Amino acid sequence: MQTLIPQSASAQAGPMSRAGRVLGFGLTPLALAFFAAGLVMAVPAFFHARAIGFMLAWDAMIAAAVLIDAARLPRPECFSVTRTFLDSPQLGQATRIALSVRMDADGVATMQLIDDLHPSLIAAPIVQRLQVFPREDAISTSTIYPRERGDVSLGRVYLRYRGAFGLVERWASAQPARTSVHTAEASRAQRVRVFPAHEDSRQNTQFYLLRARQIEMQKRKLRLRGVGREFDSMRDYQPGDELRKISWTATARRGKLVTRQFTVERSQQVWIMLDAGRLSRTAFELRRGTPEDIAESEGEREAAHVLTVTQLDQAATAATMLAQVIQSSGDKFGMIAYGREVQQMLFPGAGAAHLRLLLDLLSQAKSEAAEADHLLAVARLKTAQRRRGLIVWITELVDSVGKPELVIAAAELARRHLVVLVLLKHPQLEALAALEPASREEMFHATAAQEMLERRRETIAQLERIGVLIVETSAEEVGINAVSKYLEVKAEGLL
Repeated sequence: MQTLIPQSASAQAGPMSRAGRVLGFGLTPLALAFFAAGLVMAVPAFFHARAIGFMLAWDAMIAAAVLIDAARLPRPECFSVTRTFLDSPQLGQATRIALSVRMDADGVATMQLIDDLHPSLIAAPIVQRLQVFPREDAISTSTIYPRERGDVSLGRVYLRYRGAFGLVERWASAQPARTSVHTAEASRAQRVRVFPAHEDSRQNTQFYLLRARQIEMQKRKLRLRGVGREFDSMRDYQPGDELRKISWTATARRGKLVTRQFTVERSQQVWIMLDAGRLSRTAFELRRGTPEDIAESEGEREAAHVLTVTQLDQAATAATMLAQVIQSSGDKFGMIAYGREVQQMLFPGAGAAHLRLLLDLLSQAKSEAAEADHLLAVARLKTAQRRRGLIVWITELVDSVGKPELVIAAAELARRHLVVLVLLKHPQLEALAALEPASREEMFHATAAQEMLERRRETIAQLERIGVLIVETSAEEVGINAVSKYLEVKAEGLL
């Protein structure tokens, strides 16, 4: 989405401190090497004292070259820096950032750039090298992989540039900031918002988007008898028609039995519920879809291609995938994210602006340390959604001996709505339950895991008995399985 790409930010460079105009210089390794070479000329002075003059003359010549090189260096104010995002920042997805430097002075400068980004965007700063020519934009592009959702502030861009001789380098910095629309003054430091993954999810759900369009086209052509509630037309009675569909007023007028025909409603309302309670902080390791380099070491490969996300991150990505498919199917989607209180709430709607608003709200949802209040969220949802709709609830079961609060809340929702409960599985727990214990400690762990799984199965069976549809899935496939279940409900006309 082009509208999700942050605006560019520019700034004029300046000294790094008040004393930077005088002290913001440093000798390069080349200059230090030349001065070190002068020490070699001091060796003859051990035998002839007058030979020390060679070293002094050499050092004086190098010092003069250093001063000339420093004087020829452009002032920091001659440089302007622009930071541009080429992609919308998405959790775990490749995001390109372009740094553009323009020099309003003569000469050629060899420059190193260090972009001080937020730690959630990049683990360690990357040194970028540029050759800057007079009054031309020099551009360097880097790629980052954001690791957290939400708003982050970006720091300064640090410059280290050298002149033609390469003996002295000067230090400067710039704080790219957005410019106010009404004034030409820079407002505040650049801030960007990291969204849940949506571009990559669009590629993963291409098949589901096509299938959703196909289902919608079929439902426009076919008349699904006994399923829909939207009146379409009337026809003569045929054997097998339900008596409740007979129009007695039309039968009285025509003198023969007349049956009403219904179609599936084309615009249904779907709510996506996200549990942001304690269990949503559970972390998972996922592999990015980036190509691996043969020359990478094992540590470099893990750092570059393994992403640690939370259960809420995966739920937010799944909600984005689901919203795209819901919209392409002609339905309206809403969202509620809750913990102890309702954090974010979006009433059902459709369109690109509505999807953008959903992404903004999902990026602000945060995991909480306490258990989520399911009953409070259900009460808010029942107030907001009066008519029957589909509720896709992404949550997790709390292991408890008594009746979980989730069962009570789901039963309350299922009285009026069709509820799809998407539950994340924990492969470690299943592996521990299937482990053959070799010691007493392992036996206790395996027994506890088996008891937890048994209580989980009993809770799921209880939910199914009250009409809740259950989807158990892994963290990697939560979005795909949620979309698949929605399309299944849509195809069967369960609403």
